[in-house]
Amino acid sequence: MRSKFVRGLVDGALSTLGIIIGASAGSQIVIIAAAVGGTVANGISNMLSAFTAEEAGLYEELRKVEKAMVDREMKDSELERQIHKETVVAGIFDGAGTLAGGVLPIIPYLILSYPQAMFASIGLVMIAVAIIGLYIGKLSKRSMTRSALKMVACSVGVAAIVYLIQMLIVP
Repeated sequence: MRSKFVRGLVDGALSTLGIIIGASAGSQIVIIAAAVGGTVANGISNMLSAFTAEEAGLYEELRKVEKAMVDREMKDSELERQIHKETVVAGIFDGAGTLAGGVLPIIPYLILSYPQAMFASIGLVMIAVAIIGLYIGKLSKRSMTRSALKMVACSVGVAAIVYLIQMLIVP
């Protein structure tokens, strides 16, 4: 379930950072409102999508077990109860990670004013994804530095793309 939380954390941090950068032509309160709204919607969306994706995959496996057991239906079995539990936990971890990641870029806007808040948000997200990159590198027993740099580079790319879009829409 760590992977679900980490996936959600990266998604929440980057998508909320995108909202903040995209809304940066607005007032600070509009930026905060857009970021909070986007974070909550994204968290709920990721919870539901993780729940349904996990459920679909696990039920596909259950059907294979049923077929291997000469088409014996496993409805209301311990295995089906386990599937339900795993899908709920996966959804919760993914959604919670998304909400936690989404909060990161909002925090500077609660204590700083624009443009310092935007730069602090970007920095905070870059630090968070770098830490996640180090963690992924350690788990995979690959270069922690390379993994962290890859995560930061991708995040900088997201921020740059969103900034360019915002500049095209609001010159």
